[in-house]
Amino acid sequence: MDIKYQNKNTVLIISSEFPPGPGGIGTHAISIANAFQKRGVNVVINTISNYVNSQKEINYDNNHSFKIYRFKNYGSIIKRWYHRLNIIKNTIRLYRIKNIFVSGRFSIWVIPFIKIFGVPNIVAIIHGTEIGKTIFFKWTIFCLKKANNIIAISKFTRSLIAENLIGQVYVVNNGIDPSIWNVPEKSKVLKNFPILLTVGTISLRKGQYNVIKMLPYILKVFPNIHYHCVGDDKEKNSLLELIDKLNLINQVTIHGVLEHYELEKLYNISHVNMMLSNHKSKTDYEGFGISVLEGNLFGVPAIGARNTGLQDSIKPNINGELVDPKNNKEIIKSLERIFLKYDYYSNQSKNYAKINTWDNKIVQYEKFIQ
Repeated sequence: MDIKYQNKNTVLIISSEFPPGPGGIGTHAISIANAFQKRGVNVVINTISNYVNSQKEINYDNNHSFKIYRFKNYGSIIKRWYHRLNIIKNTIRLYRIKNIFVSGRFSIWVIPFIKIFGVPNIVAIIHGTEIGKTIFFKWTIFCLKKANNIIAISKFTRSLIAENLIGQVYVVNNGIDPSIWNVPEKSKVLKNFPILLTVGTISLRKGQYNVIKMLPYILKVFPNIHYHCVGDDKEKNSLLELIDKLNLINQVTIHGVLEHYELEKLYNISHVNMMLSNHKSKTDYEGFGISVLEGNLFGVPAIGARNTGLQDSIKPNINGELVDPKNNKEIIKSLERIFLKYDYYSNQSKNYAKINTWDNKIVQYEKFIQ
């Protein structure tokens, strides 16, 4: 790929999620923004605000050196689209934008309009959720065709794209920014283990249902087990019904969305990150699993589903294991393997996270700036 980097223009990042709200797409967006800034690339953000109040939003935005313009969530779809497109157009004109990175479904959908605004270089970032076979699939593919280049966060995500687009899709795996995490130096304590954790919106994609279905089998081998679910819990009722049905009320805690420091505490006490994602859904896919790297930073290995983007984030016998998410024997065997050599897996996980930082990954993103 013969693309030369020029440190001249401000880069606009349009993201469908952004902190302080939750979500992997938002984590990705702030990470590349910070990494670009470190490399001397000026950045401006257009994004949506979700799950946080305006004061928290303002405080967060004021703590960053780059400008963040947030879209308001109007009830009317027409008003919402007009407002967002207007902010994007004004940002492009104000900063004379020549390079735009779009991330997330809504952001991809505005690509044709950005073309009308005269931006010469548009790079789309696909995570997996945008490529689900919904009624919007054809529109999403149409919009992606208008991009100059497409970055997929994993080989799996790239495989979901239409065949005639594969040639312009490049894989750049996610990274992690260690500077935003407070990681204690002490080793993990295997007391009252195992403590299992899943971070992410409660959904079929994240696999909390699969973990809970496996708990009765795991309990026979690990009677002290406890499972923590962290993330948007709007769909928790069906999960609670399953927990009640399997009589697991004392073995599972659903936390909802946590503050950053609270999440740090959970990563610190957890032993294994469980990502038993459903890979048979045609509407929602696990593209990479950024929480794998977050847990790795704290020395937490992961067990994840095969045939998903987790194959790019989990390296068997290094920072975790890959399994069939419906096979209880395979999952138990992986847990036993990890706890038999826990210090090894924990140390390898830390090393893996240190190698896969955004400071290293951003160099690949720079190649797309014209």
